[in-house]
Amino acid sequence: MTLPTPSEGGVSFGASDAASSGGASAPAEPPSHLIYRHQARLGTSLRALWGSRDIIYTLAERDLRAQYKQATLGLLWALIFPLAMLGIFTIIFSRTSSNGVPGIPYPLFAYTGILCWTFFSGSFGTGGTSLLTNNALMSKTQFPRECFPLESILVNAVNSVLAWIPLLLLFVIYRFVPHPTTVWVPLLILIELAFTVGITIGVSALIIQMRDIAQILPIVIMLGLFATPVIWQFKRIPAKWQLVYGFINPLGPVIDDIRRTMLQGLNPVPGPLLAAIAGAVFYLAVGYRIFKRFEVNFADIA
Repeated sequence: MTLPTPSEGGVSFGASDAASSGGASAPAEPPSHLIYRHQARLGTSLRALWGSRDIIYTLAERDLRAQYKQATLGLLWALIFPLAMLGIFTIIFSRTSSNGVPGIPYPLFAYTGILCWTFFSGSFGTGGTSLLTNNALMSKTQFPRECFPLESILVNAVNSVLAWIPLLLLFVIYRFVPHPTTVWVPLLILIELAFTVGITIGVSALIIQMRDIAQILPIVIMLGLFATPVIWQFKRIPAKWQLVYGFINPLGPVIDDIRRTMLQGLNPVPGPLLAAIAGAVFYLAVGYRIFKRFEVNFADIA
């Protein structure tokens, strides 16, 4: 009697392997073209991810506790880091008029950019390597692998929320009242979140395949700080390149529009904002697609 040949997606693994083992076992692993072209239904994946949201919360709580467990100052460290950056930037760059906005205290100008940057850089740095740092847990459990980079982003989101407290104090110190156009800020934060999630999950999947990227990551983050309008004005980018820049780096228009709406009482500039939205959606779609293509063998090579 001939045993049926195991197959997946209409592609046979080969009957010779089954025959050589007495027909009792499948091949050790599927062909590489199935591993690296793994297809996953978007709806099914998102439902599974939503069903695992409690795991994300649990992992995030674990990391938050571990981050501050034996620290004397505890959660205050979430405030100290951005304040230290603010102090350095204020001392070095505040005397250069082209770096700030006339009529706006430089600490307010710089700190709004620092808040956006620290959330992105922290999420990108820890989330990008989250699959490597959780490889032992990943190989022993069955839940969506997206949980690992997403919980890293959630941890940094909590830290960023705490870091908004000094901004409120700066408003009091400088007797500055945010303008009504601040209502745009939630939309701008959502754009940054989509961009951060997309690039983080995409890079986390690539790092599993190419470990050298993990060594390059800190360099990219360091250079990105100066390539993003954290300490300088977005208008220093030539007008003809602002749309291109906004698509490549959505953080630029996001930071600029947060300053415009919150500190200057102006509406966002439509062109760069739309470019940032398009870029964020692009990174989210491509990053998630890369992640789902490679996730089938994460536990095997992590």
